[in-house]
Amino acid sequence: MSSNCRYPQVLEDLRVSGLRCFLCCSMVVASVMAPVWAADDTNQTQSESTSYVAPRWALELKGGQYQPDLELYDTFYGDDKNSYWAIASAYRLTNWLELGAELAYSNDEGTGMFAANGNLGGRVDYTLMPLQLFLNVRYDASPDQLFVPYAGIGIVSAWYQQKIDQQPNREGRSDIGGSARAGIQLQLTQLDPSVARNKSSKFKTYVFLEAQVFSTRVDGIDLGGEIYLLGLRFEYE
Repeated sequence: MSSNCRYPQVLEDLRVSGLRCFLCCSMVVASVMAPVWAADDTNQTQSESTSYVAPRWALELKGGQYQPDLELYDTFYGDDKNSYWAIASAYRLTNWLELGAELAYSNDEGTGMFAANGNLGGRVDYTLMPLQLFLNVRYDASPDQLFVPYAGIGIVSAWYQQKIDQQPNREGRSDIGGSARAGIQLQLTQLDPSVARNKSSKFKTYVFLEAQVFSTRVDGIDLGGEIYLLGLRFEYE
């Protein structure tokens, strides 16, 4: 990143951010597990549970709020949060395990720092595009399950670009870092009675809430942060 628009070291270690993220998300997951298990007992037979095969492919579109770990981010960009958009695809190895990739985009505009005197001034445009490979564990036990909790880990690297008035553009790729995520999905397909009666349907639609945390560095500066997303998921054969 730029020595003319520099940031101090990351505010906190990834382990701390990850713990905070998972403590929050685990409460959400725990709150839905009991009713999901109860629903399984009352709404399906043992044979249905053992014969169920979930759709193998998934596509996700999501967007939300990104809180960068960059110190003084709000000083340069006027806020400590920014928008975040992502598209992801996954393949279900089993009903409960999936492997996927996610490409995201975040852009913000703010005020740079003059090299001559260190004062704030000039326009700065910051773009970040993280690429993640992830492995999710899902509790998806039956075709008519309404809520599906999940959690996962992954690796991440990001392309970044910084455009500063009257200075050369700075861009590059960060080191490979780690990521974690957790969320809860609501099956919209199950809310349609005509579709819900078709137990062999190989197409499902979900709306979901997801929390992520990731860390990836450039010259010791962490470009990661915490992300809170709302999205749509489409599953198909």
